[in-house]
Amino acid sequence: MTKTEMNKKGVIGITKQASLIDKNIGLYKEHFINEDFGYTVRLSNGAIEVPRKIAEDYEVQKGIVTPERIKKIAETYRHKEI
Repeated sequence: MTKTEMNKKGVIGITKQASLIDKNIGLYKEHFINEDFGYTVRLSNGAIEVPRKIAEDYEVQKGIVTPERIKKIAETYRHKEI
């Protein structure tokens, strides 16, 4: 995986929204481009997966990212270091 700053505002915003759904999701630390060309987000206590298109959409107009999409991202949470 390659560390990146692309779509950082969107990734951080989505991470915050996901943490409201799953209180176990920790704070954003950094993110990487993964093998699916999405983002793997390293958290203070684990990781989540954020599709690139959703991060891009969130940066342009966060209202178009539905709660259902945020919930699916929250469900990718895993409690471990990447």
